[in-house]
Amino acid sequence: MDKLKLKYIKRTHSFKSMQEQRINNVSKRVPKEEIKFSISLSEEQKEAKTQVLDHPFSFIVGKAGSGKTLLAVQIAMDLFFKRKVDKIIITRPTVGTEDNGFLPGSEAEKMDPWLVPIRDNMRKVYNHPEKLKIMETKKDIELVSLTHFRGRTFENAAVIVDEFQNLTKQQLSMAIGRLGKNSWMMFCGDTQQIDLKYQNDSAIHEIAKLRTSEFVYEIKLRDNHRHAAIDELLNLLMNTY
Repeated sequence: MDKLKLKYIKRTHSFKSMQEQRINNVSKRVPKEEIKFSISLSEEQKEAKTQVLDHPFSFIVGKAGSGKTLLAVQIAMDLFFKRKVDKIIITRPTVGTEDNGFLPGSEAEKMDPWLVPIRDNMRKVYNHPEKLKIMETKKDIELVSLTHFRGRTFENAAVIVDEFQNLTKQQLSMAIGRLGKNSWMMFCGDTQQIDLKYQNDSAIHEIAKLRTSEFVYEIKLRDNHRHAAIDELLNLLMNTY
């Protein structure tokens, strides 16, 4: 057998092993002890987590520093480690995401700068960088651009849509339609940080239409987890508009 063919077989076997390991996460033995995360949720976040787990769609809204993404990441990782889901899917609009297709590099390379805040939150929640890197390599954690959301179905997954205030209303409908069976989708956003050219196009204004559904949970986080000055300065800025 020539070296090229042997190399191909090894690579294929390795890929299949990774796929099997990822797909079968829910069938693995559930850990007997609680997962030790690097941070503890606040009482507000704990209450929100209980509700998120009871609803397939959740909208987690709050000002900068309220711990929206951190909460979603903790929930997603807890679901994965407790074998409730096979994978964690994360996306974050770039407000110019369609233009990424014209840039050089792979999808991961194009999205990498936009996903720094997500990775920061993952490390805050679970401070094991090497394990997190392995999870990304094995596609246990999959970082997906909005462009590549369309046409996919996420089953047995915890899906995080960060900065969803920068989704258009059409993109919100598209994202909602991706959720498969035994899955959770969490939208994290802030009404004060809409970067779209026309703010009225923001998906965050659509929550009012959805909040009456039994499948939807909405929470506005109020605690500030960053510098004590943030609330005062943001309020001063908002009052000047």
